[in-house]
Amino acid sequence: TMSDGADAAGAAPVSTPEENLVKFQKITSELGINAQCKYFLSEFVSEFSGNFEEVLDLAEEFKQYASPGSEDDIRELDEQQAHIFLEKRDETATVRELRDALREIDIDLNMKVSFIEYCMYKYKKTLTQLFAEKPKNLAHLLKALEDAIDLHQALLAAKKAEEEKMDQLKEMAETGTGVKAMKAKAELEQMRVRSQTGANMAEIRAGWKTRKAKKELAAGDPIAEEMKRVDAKKAAEEEKVKLQKRESREKLKARSAFLGQS
Repeated sequence: TMSDGADAAGAAPVSTPEENLVKFQKITSELGINAQCKYFLSEFVSEFSGNFEEVLDLAEEFKQYASPGSEDDIRELDEQQAHIFLEKRDETATVRELRDALREIDIDLNMKVSFIEYCMYKYKKTLTQLFAEKPKNLAHLLKALEDAIDLHQALLAAKKAEEEKMDQLKEMAETGTGVKAMKAKAELEQMRVRSQTGANMAEIRAGWKTRKAKKELAAGDPIAEEMKRVDAKKAAEEEKVKLQKRESREKLKARSAFLGQS
């Protein structure tokens, strides 16, 4: 039999729609866009595993349409900002469709659109699904999510630094004179080529992975330690094969020399 929303096995009681709405309003009123993004991905981590970047990039795009403010303070778009955001993404065609979409997105009914509300709308999620009790064996996926967020932030910081450097070089190339201006122009062109080919971001990713591996080894990460053990075993086996081949060659050489003397 069922009682208070809990089953006979003692599962956690299911929240009522009203309780879910209160919990959701707390999220939209207290968490910034980055935190909302992380909350959403954490709750649906199995579904988005291997594709976290799609939602992380979406959060960055969403921020571009919000009013100025600190990272933690930017939580939502007003109606006009949301209209522009949806239009730019070609997700609505008419004014009526825009209004219908906003009515569907605005779960907490405050006439604004938070990032997590947009995610719920875009990926067709319900509050019941958001707050449902999740499996306990997701630690490895949550760790992967943390790593994805860390790498995403590193790439954003690198991209911002690169853009600022290119702006400086452009100004030097346009306003400077002589060798200094020529050097700035040449360096700017090199940066543009690297940016177009993706070589710059590839280096950032590679560097991040190297630092992560070293950090895990230093912390005694069991997976990293196992990888280290496997690599050491592989190297030892390769060295053994090399020695066997060398010994075989030496034996053949010695035999040839012996036969030649006979």
